[in-house]
Amino acid sequence: MDMNKRHSFAGRAVLGLALAVVLSAPAPAQEPAASGLLPRVDGWEASEPPQTFLPDTLFEYINGASENFLSYGFVELALGRFQSAGGVEMTVEIYDMGASDNAFGVYGSERYPDSRFLPVGGQGYLEEGSLNFFAGRFYVKLLSYPAGEGTEEALRSFAAAVLKGIPDPGDFPLPVRAFPKSGLVENSEKFILRDFLGMSFLSRGFVAAYRTAGGEEFEALIIEADDPAEAGEMRSALMERLSAAGGASPEEDGLVRLKDPYLADILIAPAGRFLCGAMKIRDGAAEAEKAAEAVVKEMVRALAGK
Repeated sequence: MDMNKRHSFAGRAVLGLALAVVLSAPAPAQEPAASGLLPRVDGWEASEPPQTFLPDTLFEYINGASENFLSYGFVELALGRFQSAGGVEMTVEIYDMGASDNAFGVYGSERYPDSRFLPVGGQGYLEEGSLNFFAGRFYVKLLSYPAGEGTEEALRSFAAAVLKGIPDPGDFPLPVRAFPKSGLVENSEKFILRDFLGMSFLSRGFVAAYRTAGGEEFEALIIEADDPAEAGEMRSALMERLSAAGGASPEEDGLVRLKDPYLADILIAPAGRFLCGAMKIRDGAAEAEKAAEAVVKEMVRALAGK
């Protein structure tokens, strides 16, 4: 065999070995469609065939609330109805929101800070006869009727059955985890996908409520961009808009102070591909101003380079 043929044979052998390794490697777990998550629970039977709703038909099921789901990128709803031997009904709604942040966003828009929270999926909360939680790109709502003894156990069983089909239920989004805990009103964090602060050039905004020891209140905010350049563009547009509305102070220690008739005193600071800030600081509230500045600086440290 001549030299060229030996090289050709060796090259094909190496390529074949590499292909075999790729094909034999385990594929990453894939999340199923929402309809594939409708559960089977011992002691319960489907009382009617499952239904599927898409963006153009969602209003047929939740007319008054459909716009909120659509604003978070809703993809599909799988609806299942079940009944126990004792006649208790369970409704299972599984919303595919397309992305985990969107699932948290619509979940956060419906929870209240004083709800009874559970470590289900990313997080869940119980109300009388219902259990809602987010996991991966899904927002799940369970409703049992009539509520009574055994309701919570049944809700937990259905939640566990749904979660078996979601390989990675995930956690809170990175910006939510970056909100400092000191002074944070627990479970007040929210995510707004579009038109953050009512401004069309701002998207992917996170906000959380804070309260000082003296009772002063303000809100912290984090805006997520694809890269530092986009974050810089949003910062410039925001400063231009707010400077025209209420004025701006010179930058100091990376912080820009702005005023707005609605948002009150505002602090803004860059952190790589994020903008960090605080708003609704009452004019002259020195304690809130000091606390807000500390919160913003801590968020910048947490998110720089992320």
